[in-house]
Amino acid sequence: MLEPQAKLERTIRCLGGRWMTGMNRSHLQRNALNLAVTMALGSMGLMGAPAAFAADVVAAAEGAESSAPSAAGATGAGLTQVKGETVVVTASRMAQPLLDVNASMSVVSAEQTRTLGVDNVPEMLRSAPGVTLMSDGTPGVKRIALRGENPSRTLLMVDGQRIDDQKNKSGAPLLINPYFIDRIEVVKGPSSVLYGSDALGGIVNVITKQAAEVPFEFEAGLSFNSANESFTEYANASGTIDRFKYAVGAFNTNSGDLRLSDHERLDNTSYDATGFNGDFSYDVLDNLTVGYAAEFFDTNAETSTTIDDPTYGNFSGDIPKWQRQKHKLYVKAFDLNEYLAAVDASFYYQKNTKDFNSIPQRGLDVTVYNEQESLGGNLQLEWSLGERFYLITGYDGRQETLDSSGTVGIAMGPVFNANFNIDDSDYKQQSHAFYALLSTYLTDELTLNTGVRYNYIKTLAGSSHLGGQLSTGGPVIPIDMPLNYDDVSQVKTLGSVGLVYRPWDEGAFRLNWSQGFRVPNIQELYLLTSTGTLQFGNPDLEPEESDNFELGFRWEDPHGGLMADVALFYTISDNYIETARSGQFYTYRNIAEAKSYGVEAALSYLTKWNVEPYLNITAMERKYETEAGSSTNTGTPKFFGNSGVKYYGRYFDLDGFAQFATSTKNDNLDGWSYFGATEYGGYVTLNLRVSTSFGDNDQFTVYASAENILDKSYQTNEIIHEPGRFFTLGVSGKF
Repeated sequence: MLEPQAKLERTIRCLGGRWMTGMNRSHLQRNALNLAVTMALGSMGLMGAPAAFAADVVAAAEGAESSAPSAAGATGAGLTQVKGETVVVTASRMAQPLLDVNASMSVVSAEQTRTLGVDNVPEMLRSAPGVTLMSDGTPGVKRIALRGENPSRTLLMVDGQRIDDQKNKSGAPLLINPYFIDRIEVVKGPSSVLYGSDALGGIVNVITKQAAEVPFEFEAGLSFNSANESFTEYANASGTIDRFKYAVGAFNTNSGDLRLSDHERLDNTSYDATGFNGDFSYDVLDNLTVGYAAEFFDTNAETSTTIDDPTYGNFSGDIPKWQRQKHKLYVKAFDLNEYLAAVDASFYYQKNTKDFNSIPQRGLDVTVYNEQESLGGNLQLEWSLGERFYLITGYDGRQETLDSSGTVGIAMGPVFNANFNIDDSDYKQQSHAFYALLSTYLTDELTLNTGVRYNYIKTLAGSSHLGGQLSTGGPVIPIDMPLNYDDVSQVKTLGSVGLVYRPWDEGAFRLNWSQGFRVPNIQELYLLTSTGTLQFGNPDLEPEESDNFELGFRWEDPHGGLMADVALFYTISDNYIETARSGQFYTYRNIAEAKSYGVEAALSYLTKWNVEPYLNITAMERKYETEAGSSTNTGTPKFFGNSGVKYYGRYFDLDGFAQFATSTKNDNLDGWSYFGATEYGGYVTLNLRVSTSFGDNDQFTVYASAENILDKSYQTNEIIHEPGRFFTLGVSGKF
């Protein structure tokens, strides 16, 4: 039987991702150590109020608390800085302090999101460095773009498992409950060694709510947003009863039409959304947990645009149903023997369904029904190989099955009339991957991280049929055309190498090379679709791929002063897939190479008066090279970010800030854009947020904001303008 000290060390190793014996790392992060001590004490049978005793152990181990500014008396969200010792998992597939991560990474905590007054995850990330939001006109379902890449090159995950959409040109939507969140982790730059396809721009991983340590904890809230006159309600409950843990949550949003600047209403932009979550687990043994988790999200929405284009300007539609449901079984074990530190296994089933009906205009009428089922699983083993090596090995597998049907009606008077029926069934994309990630602790200050991943992706061509009839002023011509394609197989092996040098407890340098790739989805390879014009798939597409080189530095003053995270990056990409004109219609082609380079910086300074000025900025350039030429006007602003001042007061907190971006231009090389060459101006919006907490334990919070105070008219992409001046108001409670 292990002695208490050995059990404690082994637990710390499993949670922190390294063997601590003999390492004497003075920067062992506080949160993971506290959790490790709590679990270790629990496994020794000392479960009577272990958290308090664990805190005493940690305090004794680390010494007296640092004399931070008096912001401890601040109310509301309080000091919501994400500290360098915050435990993160996405950047290395294991728990480790943020300061020890060799990739550029941002973390948004639940404390930061709960007073924003927004009802979707992308809006919660609007202020993060390197993040821009895109919209295809569907309200409440914005997409996330990282470092100027298209949202289709951002890998979206929930608790480390991907969200895919095999029939979508705008990138996968993040259809999840935005109030059932513990934190959101954003890894910037190509990261496909970690999680596979799509991670060219980076990764967004939503970590869902964890069970409270007490038997019952309840939180609920209400909010109003005048930008679309939306009302949102949510409630969560969680707790731990002996060895059983649970967390459940629900939310509902009802939204009207969007209000642009000058209080102009944009018709056909209302939506409703509802979501439910549950996570239930049981500690079979002190080191073995089994669990089940479920998610359900449903939205119905109207879509519209503000684009000045004869084909798309009036294109609008109705989405009566857009649902995502998921079921997951998981097993977690740790401290299995001297070498096998942890085992994590999971299996999931996920189903996405979507109905779309266009509102007939200018002789065009489109209906679509999509159904995608996903089966996936992961097995990961963590190995402790002496004092200097920690190895992670694993297998990822999944299968996406897509069935789709639709109609296209075109009426152009006596000149041309057509009705098409498009049916696609039993298309599959299968993925198998094996990966290995090795951390080598060269010294107490210097860590080498290496990784390799082998990917095999096979896309199985199902069956498609194009039917209907057309008339060009003469006899009606029937259409009965089966569409047959061959299966496509693609193999890709990727690598990564990173160094983290941490000479101080407060700061660390990082150097990183990583690769990314994106395999074409089913729509790009095979399907015939229509969004104002017909578009054909291309089974000859090659995967997109990229190499990223990065140098970064993070610093955090433990006494509350300077916090800085700066990264220089250079990314070379090849085989970019874009739409390309083919006669009167469009298809997909590998038409471009791209080079992206720039700097990201997140800077803040907390003064002794609890005033914190801050700046989050990205300065970058992205150059396209195609057969038609090259250009740096690729739809990415040269500078974007936000800057402001926060005040953490005794009775309330304030945050006054400006959101900004320079002008954006797209030269439309090779004619890949539906909208031709586009250009829209830069913007600066002024915003103010305030929150206060009250109650015996500050369990109630009231928050409000005034956004886009100067009523600026602006847009972040070609499709739709952003809202004009609006305000939010909300209240939440936790018991």
